[in-house]
Amino acid sequence: MKKIRKETYRTFGWFTLSAVASFAIDIGLFWVFSRWLEDDSPVMYITFATVIARTMSSVFNYTVNRRLVFKSGSKHSFLKYAALVLFNMAASAALVTALHFLFKFMNEAILKVFVDFGLFIAGFLIQRTWVFAGKKSVRRHHQTHQHLTPKIPARK
Repeated sequence: MKKIRKETYRTFGWFTLSAVASFAIDIGLFWVFSRWLEDDSPVMYITFATVIARTMSSVFNYTVNRRLVFKSGSKHSFLKYAALVLFNMAASAALVTALHFLFKFMNEAILKVFVDFGLFIAGFLIQRTWVFAGKKSVRRHHQTHQHLTPKIPARK
């Protein structure tokens, strides 16, 4: 049990470092592209900046998470990750746009920090249990929950 807990903390620690690096790439590119596109597309610049920045940071994040954080991934893991990225991208763009509409006095990049933090927590759980869940992950799940199954003695 302690080994499983230690492994979960280690994985979450590496996931956090990967996310911080990806976040730095994402927020930096978002800021650059939102400033660059704001005059050309005043209605959609947040969405455009989100898509460009998230796409670039996601390639980095997937590579790091697959090779260093979860050390697993099936041939379908990229498709699962892409689906999660598309959902996160849409959720981030919609929520930042809505919050910016409500709180015009707040900078879009600051609003994005709060929105993306919530998506970060959900993303860890989804990536661990669905995107990068290999045989090792399934085995770990069974070991973790083995103590919850009551042992029934065999009949004589």
